[in-house]
Amino acid sequence: MAYPVTLSELFQQRVQSPTIRRLLLAGVEAFWRDGFHASSTRDIAKRAQLSPAAVYVHFACKEDLLFTIILFVAENLLDRLREIAAQGGSPTEVLTRFVQAYVAIPARMYKASLVANREFSALTTAQRRQIVKIRHELEQIVGNCLAAGLASGEFHFDEVSIARMAVVSLCRSTLLWYSPRGTYTPEEIADRYVTLVLGMVGSRSLAEMRAPAAASAVA
Repeated sequence: MAYPVTLSELFQQRVQSPTIRRLLLAGVEAFWRDGFHASSTRDIAKRAQLSPAAVYVHFACKEDLLFTIILFVAENLLDRLREIAAQGGSPTEVLTRFVQAYVAIPARMYKASLVANREFSALTTAQRRQIVKIRHELEQIVGNCLAAGLASGEFHFDEVSIARMAVVSLCRSTLLWYSPRGTYTPEEIADRYVTLVLGMVGSRSLAEMRAPAAASAVA
């Protein structure tokens, strides 16, 4: 199965019903523009070019529509990080791919990703627990890679928990300023973040790459 790059592709993979996909896309647009509480089901249905009652045919309430969007976005990133972890490689190689995914995937679906961050508190308690569980697993996957690099001597830092949160926080912060109309693509931003993260964790591979360049500059 091809890995989804756009939100439409993600919904296409996860939902068979074209009507539900239209509602999900309309919900993302409405929640992104107006916020969850200011968006009505009538407005969402109108955006989807459906009847005013269409949302309730497929979702018990507006919160369930929001939850489905957030769940799909979170599971998509988790699936990708699990896949990367299973591929193996050196800690530097794995961490590089983690950062590339953690930055580029949400940015490629930035409207839905922003909705997931901004409107998380609108979910029910049970729904929030499910999303938090996914986020914790994402952090743990990154932490396992950092711990492996520290144990092998490839990384050099003091504490895994602090390094893990620093890396994850940096990746997540992209959504605070990213714009599709900006200078860099999500992938270009991700590549620049890789250098920052490898420096943050004291990657021996990064130090080895920099040494010849520094020697050439001196010469």
